[in-house]
Amino acid sequence: MRIGIDIDDTIAKTNKKLIEEALRYDKEHVRGRGLKNKNAYSFMEMFYWTVLDLDGFMKEVRSGKFFSSLEPVEGAVLNINKLYQEGHQIIFITRRQKDLKTMLKTKKWLKNMGFRYHKLILGGEHKDEICSNYQIDIFIDNDVKNVIEVSSEGILCVLKGTEFNRDEKDFRRIESWDDIYDYIKEVNSNGQNS
Repeated sequence: MRIGIDIDDTIAKTNKKLIEEALRYDKEHVRGRGLKNKNAYSFMEMFYWTVLDLDGFMKEVRSGKFFSSLEPVEGAVLNINKLYQEGHQIIFITRRQKDLKTMLKTKKWLKNMGFRYHKLILGGEHKDEICSNYQIDIFIDNDVKNVIEVSSEGILCVLKGTEFNRDEKDFRRIESWDDIYDYIKEVNSNGQNS
């Protein structure tokens, strides 16, 4: 099977650390008003920020050591590597900026964490098109929007459970990587590749 996997908050613990950095940035560079809505998914809804504030924050995050300091989600390395060893094609598909610096940082992080994979695709704003072009059999992401778009291509999707998608009922939502691994094994043994 070809397995497409998102990175941030799917295999890397990103959001909590990103919010900590955003609070620091808000205090030091914006107005320091703090959170507007702590349960919001986007920073524009979460903070009292303008588009320029958000752009400045993301530029700072991308140019620093933020992404290299992330920890992997529990069980992600072990289970993805098992899938790799069993002969599945592992393709990481992320919205991270498509440039050489981000590519090198992301590859270094994947290597340092011990992930085995076949391909890394950055700039994945249209994951539905990417999954279709690469003939992905199953796609795993924490973002409901991405799962909706990819599933519309007839691709089997798993919604990696996070606090932001806990109320989602339309897709198979799986919390742990052990359970995701078991589900993929079950799908593969039943021959349900699409």
